[in-house]
Amino acid sequence: MFCVMPRATIVVDVNHPEEIIASEEWFTRWAPSLTYRSDDQGCGCCVNIWDVEGSDDAIAALPSSIRGYSKWVDEGTRKLNG
Repeated sequence: MFCVMPRATIVVDVNHPEEIIASEEWFTRWAPSLTYRSDDQGCGCCVNIWDVEGSDDAIAALPSSIRGYSKWVDEGTRKLNG
């Protein structure tokens, strides 16, 4: 079975404290609504990057300042057991 869930890539420049705060607040609020969260794919010294998948509301609430686009977002389907 394939399920299309909203996806986003989060990109945080660690030199911009407002982006760090925005990502932390978003994860705190929306983590229970996520069906997938990747490990941090950034280097950690200058950028943090996560792929996420979750509810419409969670993805819609992602601040545009930390929203990136990627192949992960474009693919948009994942095989679910069931």
